[in-house]
Amino acid sequence: IILLLIFTNLFNFNKAQCPFSITPIKGASATFYTTLDNGNCGYERLSGPLGPGNKMIAALGSKLYQNGSQCGQCFKISNSQNVSVVVMATDSCHDAGYCQRDGHFDLSPEAFAILGKTSEGVLEGLTFYKVPCQINGNVKIMMKDGSNPYWTSFFIFNSKVLIKKVSIRMSNSNQFIPLTQTTYNYWPTSITGNNFEVKIESISGEFIYITIPFVESRKVYDTATQFSTYDC
Repeated sequence: IILLLIFTNLFNFNKAQCPFSITPIKGASATFYTTLDNGNCGYERLSGPLGPGNKMIAALGSKLYQNGSQCGQCFKISNSQNVSVVVMATDSCHDAGYCQRDGHFDLSPEAFAILGKTSEGVLEGLTFYKVPCQINGNVKIMMKDGSNPYWTSFFIFNSKVLIKKVSIRMSNSNQFIPLTQTTYNYWPTSITGNNFEVKIESISGEFIYITIPFVESRKVYDTATQFSTYDC
């Protein structure tokens, strides 16, 4: 039996505070690319079980990507005609030039075409801000290929808001040990064994706790709950 518990930071919840600033950031730019699957954020195929299920995605320039910490974040990008598109960060953009700019997005052709003509190649003068992702279902956690009782790495996906921290507690311990996120959006640990608890914290201060009864490569656990989006 999987024990599941969600704990909400009541201070934030009662004030209904949005964890995002809705003040647009100016001076953004966008290009587009076509190799969309198997991006650096770990979602594999966009239409697969880990992916967002659509092509409204972006590879973030290196300054936005922040070593993988912004994987899974959604952004609302607008052009000068106030035409907007919401995209999820599923990859990193490392090409020299545009990808080194502040506020650069390498979009899917489908997302780019909403803001401008693909024949333009580059769009300048865009604005953007972070928004909750429009996601159905619950937050899920998958164990990486090769996971075993001595080592595993967690991929957390299908969250409406960004994951801030992940920690783990063994069944014989009272202490949660924080994990470090990789640049490819996994949370590895070598202190697993079997029957342990994972604590997932969102940027809005909510927690999801889930007990994992055993380690199995590529096993997916549904947390049976989703983080709040407040008044965003």
